[in-house]
Amino acid sequence: MTYRIYIRDDNQRVANKTVTESAAVALVAFGELVNRSSLDGQKLLAVLNCDGQKVAHHNFRAMPGDSDYWRGRLDLIELPKGV
Repeated sequence: MTYRIYIRDDNQRVANKTVTESAAVALVAFGELVNRSSLDGQKLLAVLNCDGQKVAHHNFRAMPGDSDYWRGRLDLIELPKGV
C-alpha cells in the first residue's frame, strides 16, 4: 500500500508531499499538516490517500465538528487494511 500525504489548493496544485508505504509514517505526516493552524481559513486541503483512494481530507476552512476537520481527532482515521 502506498500512502500519499500533501497539501492541495483549489487549483489542484500540490505542496509538502510525502509518499510512504508505512501507515504510521502516513498518519504522522498527515497530523503535521493538519496541525498547521497558520493555514486555517485558506482554501486548502490536507490530503491522505492510500493507493489513489481518499482516506481523509482536512479542510482548513472547516470548523471543529465538521466531518472534514481532523485536528484533534486523528485517532479516528480508519486506514485501509492490507491484503
